[in-house]
Amino acid sequence: MKKRVLYCLLLLAGLATTVSCIDDFDVVINKSDLVGKWQSTDKKTEYWRFKSGGTGSTWDEADDVHEYDTEGVLHFSWTTMGSHLEIDYEGQMGQHAYENYTVTRQTQDSLVWKDMYGDYRTFVKVR
Repeated sequence: MKKRVLYCLLLLAGLATTVSCIDDFDVVINKSDLVGKWQSTDKKTEYWRFKSGGTGSTWDEADDVHEYDTEGVLHFSWTTMGSHLEIDYEGQMGQHAYENYTVTRQTQDSLVWKDMYGDYRTFVKVR
């Protein structure tokens, strides 16, 4: 009887551990669907371009900055692991700044990510 109780407790502990980790693995980022130009739905002047080689850029047209401008566009490299998207911005003097996002939903035409502060952002693909 004691063995059964111990077995059940171990089984419940294992299930609780598995359930607590599910959120981290719900979405696996599809890199080919990520490639393209994305527009923020809450700030319609903000754009992100993800290129297939792991590079990209972001700009805000409210600042009178456009995709192919030589100034004001932030260039970055990006990598993914599971649901995690890491952006590495390289400054003009070689300095780096990193941002990490957790993608909570991704389709061919929509993208939702959560930043490291818990704020959600939604984007739609611009064709």
